[in-house]
Amino acid sequence: MSIASSLLWYQDTRNVLPPLQLDFVMLMGCSKLASTLANAYRNPVSINFNVARYADTLQMMETGTKPNCEEHLLARYPLDRQILLDWPAVVCDKFGIIILWYLPGCIDLAIQNDMVAATAKMSVLLERSITCSAETNGNWRTHESNFDLSQHGITPGCINLSPAWFLQGHPAPKFHLQVLASLKWDGRSLCQAMQRPAAFIAVALRVMHPNLYWSSLATKLALGLWAADKKLDEIDDHLREWASVFTAVSIMSSRHSPLHCDPLSCAQWFDVMTSVGDYGAARMKMLNIGIEIVYDSGAMAVGSGRILRHGVDMDGSRIAWVWYMRDDVHEFVDIP
Repeated sequence: MSIASSLLWYQDTRNVLPPLQLDFVMLMGCSKLASTLANAYRNPVSINFNVARYADTLQMMETGTKPNCEEHLLARYPLDRQILLDWPAVVCDKFGIIILWYLPGCIDLAIQNDMVAATAKMSVLLERSITCSAETNGNWRTHESNFDLSQHGITPGCINLSPAWFLQGHPAPKFHLQVLASLKWDGRSLCQAMQRPAAFIAVALRVMHPNLYWSSLATKLALGLWAADKKLDEIDDHLREWASVFTAVSIMSSRHSPLHCDPLSCAQWFDVMTSVGDYGAARMKMLNIGIEIVYDSGAMAVGSGRILRHGVDMDGSRIAWVWYMRDDVHEFVDIP
């Protein structure tokens, strides 16, 4: 089912009774999400940008943090205007390819509360994540200089959670996937606390990027079969508890995010970036495409983390969950 047909289906079935298995919170959350998705799709914003050519130009491990590289890219792909978005929209390149879904206020308050409660359960992990050594491009995500003291009891920090992950410097085929240590710590409880937000994100991805949705489901199934065949009970158990179609999520609390890209993803994939909490005015800047968005609590921004050079600055206790795939995991099970 295409994006257009998915949204038309929503328009035609608003009076159809939902599945009985869907709890009330998910029912209301999905209803609000579907309405925002439809509004965004009806409001395309075109920019003078060739996403395919831009992707071909990127270096293998492009991080978006090197000024000289970014100046070169901007000179090769200059912007013709700057746009500030505060309404639901899709941003398309010059050939109509969607490179960003912007969905302000699409996360229902009850699901926001689930995210805050789940993040609170990670306080010990978040506190341990912050580093104090000299800041470099490689450790800015956890360096203490990028965090504010929380004003509402949420511990600052940044962690990754994944049931199947290649540790740094331990690639396939010499090494196998592992459950990230952060998920081993009370992993069952954390997965259960994240189930509703994870399912909510899967619903959004099913509409915004159907191919990635099905590819990711196939990857998760293949990982489960591999773990069962190799009798890797720890990975198998965590995959069963993991409700997301994505293979990883980054949890950030009270962090400023300098401009950056995700070098471990694919240009044609989407990351789902969400923001909740009690914080002041915040905006996400995507300088290489000339887009800036109002990033209030309950907002979702979806696009290729490898393409979009993005950053967020804010005041207050902002919690960000970013769902994403890693290409090496898909490659390991031979799924595109």
